[in-house]
Amino acid sequence: MESYGSSSYFQIIWSPIASVGWYIVGLLAITYYVYPHIQRKYKNWKLVRNQQDDTVHCKKTDQLSRTSADVELVRQKLQETYNLICAVAKLEEEVEKEKKRQKVIKMLEDKEVGRRLGSASDNEAPSTSSNSKPFKSSYNPLMGDGIRRYRPPKRSCCGKGGCG
Repeated sequence: MESYGSSSYFQIIWSPIASVGWYIVGLLAITYYVYPHIQRKYKNWKLVRNQQDDTVHCKKTDQLSRTSADVELVRQKLQETYNLICAVAKLEEEVEKEKKRQKVIKMLEDKEVGRRLGSASDNEAPSTSSNSKPFKSSYNPLMGDGIRRYRPPKRSCCGKGGCG
């Protein structure tokens, strides 16, 4: 009942194996003799690697505790410096506030009630007349001066308005 040809499945599979059969047999023999040696080398390598990882891990934990202690000391030192700077700044601010308060008190004592603080001359009476120049006589704010306003362009038949 073989409709595809006279070769069976066994022959289809066996023909490539038979062409390289001795190579496969030789490779299996070499693997059989070399495998225990390779396995021993692999176990030794894995053992050494695990020991190195353990020593590195132990060193890291020792360094971690030392590093965290160093970081804590530096943090405390920085906090003390910050607290000192804050205290000095607070004292300076209080001194400035006290100076300002004393200045205001002195100004109030020097002045009479009802007069303007910080006038140009303390002994002068405030003047009601204006010493500044009056506006121009021809100035009218509702009319405008004619210079600063928008002027629409002239309409003419010429492109630039030259013909009238």
